[in-house]
Amino acid sequence: MMDRAGRDLARRVARLRRRGPGERYPARLRAQITAWVRARRDRGAWWCDVARDLGLPAETLKRWAAPVPNAATARMVAVEVIDAPPAGTVTLVSPTGLRIEGVALADAITLLRGLA
Repeated sequence: MMDRAGRDLARRVARLRRRGPGERYPARLRAQITAWVRARRDRGAWWCDVARDLGLPAETLKRWAAPVPNAATARMVAVEVIDAPPAGTVTLVSPTGLRIEGVALADAITLLRGLA
């Protein structure tokens, strides 16, 4: 059951949708929709019901309602950069765990035929 605030938001969304696809929703309206959606979800409403009530795709509402990463606690994570194998090569992995990397495709075919 949709409350008065939800009906108001649905009317505002409908007015904006008449402008055509691809139009952005104002930040203030998005914030109001997000707050309303979170409150409905906290009360147990399903995404599909909330989306239908507002006339917006559920995936859009999920994206808007997702928590925003906190820049103050975000940190860089170390990664290991490795050289990519030369183009035109493959990696063979056997069921026993034997791994052969960087093999030319023709050589891989020969190896596989020899194992068969």
